Amino acid sequence: MIGFNYGNPMADRPVTPERMRRVRAMLDTPVKRGAVMEFDDRYTDCPSVFRHGDRWLMTFIAIAKDTGISGYETHLAESEDLLHWRYVGPLLRRDEGRVWDSRQIAGYAALYDTAVDGGCRLSTHGGRYWMTYLAGSSDGYEPDPLLMGIASAEDPADPDSYLRCERPILTPNDKDARFFETKTLYKSAVVRDTDGLTGYPFVMLYNAKGYDGRERIYEAVSEDMEHWIRYGNRPVIDDVTGDPDCYITADPMLLRDEDGLWIMNFMKCSKSRSAFDTFACSYDLIHWTEWLGEPTAAPSKDDPEEDLYAHKPWIVTWEGHVYHFYCACTATTNRRYIALATDF
Repeated sequence: MIGFNYGNPMADRPVTPERMRRVRAMLDTPVKRGAVMEFDDRYTDCPSVFRHGDRWLMTFIAIAKDTGISGYETHLAESEDLLHWRYVGPLLRRDEGRVWDSRQIAGYAALYDTAVDGGCRLSTHGGRYWMTYLAGSSDGYEPDPLLMGIASAEDPADPDSYLRCERPILTPNDKDARFFETKTLYKSAVVRDTDGLTGYPFVMLYNAKGYDGRERIYEAVSEDMEHWIRYGNRPVIDDVTGDPDCYITADPMLLRDEDGLWIMNFMKCSKSRSAFDTFACSYDLIHWTEWLGEPTAAPSKDDPEEDLYAHKPWIVTWEGHVYHFYCACTATTNRRYIALATDF
């Protein structure tokens, strides 16, 4: 573990309430367009959406509805317009020939363009595209412990070009694991720190669970994408300590506006509000100001299509419009699928 870089020029620069309101207005997507990727026999979850060449790609994860004999795998879909999606096929499959990541392989696109209106285009490192993944060797829905792996490919749409790491890059059993991340590691987002705020070229935000069963968002850094060091001795988002109502803060996804403000889109789960999407802002990747107003996506008991959860954001801004992809869940019809809301 290394300490936070409090010496950078943006350290502790405050984000004003007016700036937060402007970000919330920019993220507003009042038009719900329903399911864009759903299977009859599997749950779909955790989309990563990015421009690649002249088309849009979505990597997402899926698990059989009979989760006791299944585990996460990573899949691919494509689109011409971000609204209509065609399933392409699997990218990362369960593999009994492996050990620590044989039965859970949930991937998330890394090194995407965080600039507003950048289309989340992927960039390469070492001539390859990268993906971090939640990994495990047991069947089931997110069975403890889950580790973190990384894979790279010559072509992010070619399942045969992916090379998976031989050992996990982070685990809950690492000596430098922080107090509340010693049980399971979950979803991660990896971006470039082009301004050197952390002192490292690559930054990862991820959620992890500790002995108390609650999830918080942490940070790690890397020089080469393959070796990762925990950054700071505490979570960067922790809404669950001291708040019995909230028990998950998770699934970070980053954007950055023209003024250099980082926007972390993430989900929260509370007993009173269920699971919903919100955001926080920072100038230094250490101090985050959370939005406490209306969520950017939330379930509604009046909407049978998503009356349980509306959470796990991936937001694409393109040609002046906002596309908010998320995982929607129903209370009575056993649906978990990828939905879309837009600003038009």
